[in-house]
Amino acid sequence: MKIICVIEDNYGILFNHRRVSRDRLMNEKILEIVGSNKLYISPFSTSLFNTKENIIIDEDYLEHAGDNDYCFVEDKELLAYKDKINMFYLFHWNRHYPSDFSLDYQPSLDMHLIDSIEFAGSSHDDILLEVFEK
Repeated sequence: MKIICVIEDNYGILFNHRRVSRDRLMNEKILEIVGSNKLYISPFSTSLFNTKENIIIDEDYLEHAGDNDYCFVEDKELLAYKDKINMFYLFHWNRHYPSDFSLDYQPSLDMHLIDSIEFAGSSHDDILLEVFEK
């Protein structure tokens, strides 16, 4: 499966059950990456994406996603699924925010960085996207 995740500088993704990141242009870039493929999201993430045929809302999406499916991860631990992950799209928010839930898997430890793109978002001037592959 292909994971998409947004982090702040210390790999934080949630603070007090709220996301540390939200950006309209970044969400458009995510939909561009996914294209017509399936994008699995949790119910928590539904407010970020307009309803489309290829967006699947599923509490257990990490269990149900296939090899070529994308999963937008905001509220799940990934370490137990690391062997199923074949690509990882990591958006760096380039800010230090408080967080109480952090990404528990760092793709740089056992995947290869194949691309790195900087772009301006709608709320932040500098967002970094790193793409990792097994």
